[in-house]
Amino acid sequence: MSSSVSMEFEPESVDSRAVADGGELTPRQAAASIFSSRLSALITESMVSTEDGATRSLTLYSLAQHLELAYPDVPVSQSGLYRLIHGDAIPRLDLIIALARVFDVPPEFFVTADAKR
Repeated sequence: MSSSVSMEFEPESVDSRAVADGGELTPRQAAASIFSSRLSALITESMVSTEDGATRSLTLYSLAQHLELAYPDVPVSQSGLYRLIHGDAIPRLDLIIALARVFDVPPEFFVTADAKR
């Protein structure tokens, strides 16, 4: 008997999902919410240098490109990052680790309610 576990993005939106009885988020919704808010904050705070020496805000496209170059074994796309930012997906563990390395934060930063950097 064999079983497999899929850790791909799952199309489940925090905003569009039914909230559990009592108005509380399910554990899955809470995890997506914490991850999306943490990743959004890191992207908003981040600046990148351009070829002409100027700096600008980090974009999902440039983050996806950087992840693809730095971590070729971790599949990610701009649209996948968009879904994560908007709470429409739950990240895979390998992506959490890669993002933690890119932003120089512990992986726990993305998955715990306590925001320690």
